[in-house]
Amino acid sequence: MITERVRNYYAKGLTYSEIGKLLELSSRTVQRYITASGVKNELAEPKTLQKKAFELSAKGFSYTEIAKKLRVTKTTVYNWHRKQKQATPPEN
Repeated sequence: MITERVRNYYAKGLTYSEIGKLLELSSRTVQRYITASGVKNELAEPKTLQKKAFELSAKGFSYTEIAKKLRVTKTTVYNWHRKQKQATPPEN
């Protein structure tokens, strides 16, 4: 059932828009499902897909494996990491 899938993704820390993309729903519809189900926890801050990609990379997963797990393209994962490296000042 769609409500259960929304709750499961939310419990895993995905944002409304991330859940919406996975289930082909609008983020507002996802928000309504969460509110109606009563599982919304104001203290829990969902992790973004980008943060999850960095965590998986730190654990040794390849860009291809990360892309499959997060249901994004390998190029997206590569670009996230490239932008992060550019934003991080080099160590002297």
